[in-house]
This record gives sequence, structure tokens and C-alpha cells, in this order.
Amino acid sequence: MGRVLGNAKKNSHLTHGDWIRAARGILISDGVGGLSLRRIAAVLEATTGAFYWQFANLEALLADLREDWRRRNSAAFDRVFGDADLDGFGRYLGYVRILLREDEYDPKYDSAMRDWAHSCEKSHAVVTEVDARRVAQLEGMFTELGFNSRSARVRAMMTYFHQSGYYQMNIDETQEERLANIPYYAEIMVGPGFFPPELQGERLRRVIFDDAE
Repeated sequence: MGRVLGNAKKNSHLTHGDWIRAARGILISDGVGGLSLRRIAAVLEATTGAFYWQFANLEALLADLREDWRRRNSAAFDRVFGDADLDGFGRYLGYVRILLREDEYDPKYDSAMRDWAHSCEKSHAVVTEVDARRVAQLEGMFTELGFNSRSARVRAMMTYFHQSGYYQMNIDETQEERLANIPYYAEIMVGPGFFPPELQGERLRRVIFDDAE
């Protein structure tokens, strides 16, 4: 018993965030079936005893992992759609930047959560709530762009369902292809001329990927 406690104390430098990061990585790579206490501890090279310095049990960690996804994969969208200084075009462009850059939003984390939601009611509830919020954000954007309530709602759902399906199907496109398609998606969802001719090609690349723009 003394050795177990001693090893747990040795690993007590591990933070709550360390355990969540390890669990997140396993969820993304192997799915929820890989989320055992022993597996997470092994990734951190820690004892299972060290786990209990941070969590009461595995379910407590899973609950915090769900909240980590809710917060981490929604923060960028919340920032763009909550920015009072952006107009409809600015919000659309900001949304596209989030999807293409993938530095604040991880589509693989989204896909892993959706898979988990199929077998867990608690995860399903969180995913449903986040989906509803994101669709509502897009609906507000389309409303701001001049569409009536029903049209804005349908366009929001089409935009969101398309993007979710895109990731679930593991579509294989190069970054160049994704960039080239942006004005065409916008034409379908908003209308001709939404993206000005000068905002294409290399100029669009700089706007999407250059923080100085």
C-alpha cells in the first residue's frame, strides 16, 4: 500500500488538463472504447492511483471530457458569431476561416464525439445542444444577410449538415481544392456575386491563412 501511495504522489504533478488531453487524444484516435483508466494512465506514464488526485472516478473524467469538447470546439464559432463589429459577410468569412485553418477547431474531435453520442445518452445530449447552437448561429448570419426566417433556417441547416457530413465521410480534398471551392459554396448558399472577384485565388488564401490580414 505504501508503494502505491508513493507512486501516486510521484505522479501528482499531473494536472486535470493533462488527464483530459490524454483522454481527448484516445477518443479521437480510438473512439470511446479505448477510454479505460489504465489506458489513459499508460499514455501519461502514470499510476492509476494518480488519477484519483484529480477525479472521483472514470465517469467524472468523461463528463469533463464532454465539457472540454463543448468549450474547445465551440469557442472559435462563439467568437466570430458574437463579434458585434462583423457584418454578415465578415461572419461568413470568419466561419470559413475556422473550418479551413483547423487551428482552433478540430473536426476529428467533432467526429469522435458524434460517434460517442451513438452509444451514450449524455454525450448525445451535449452534441445535440451544440449542434442546435451552431445552426442557430448560422441562421442568424443568413438572416443578417437578408434572408427571411424560413430561408435563413434552411440555409443554416444545409450549411451545417453539409459540413458535418463532409467530415464524417472523410472527403479527400487538397487545401487548394477547398480554397477554390469557397466562392462556389457561397454562390449556392447566398447567391451570385457574394464573393467579389478580387477575393479569390491567392488573395483569398492570404485572407484565410494570414493573421496579418
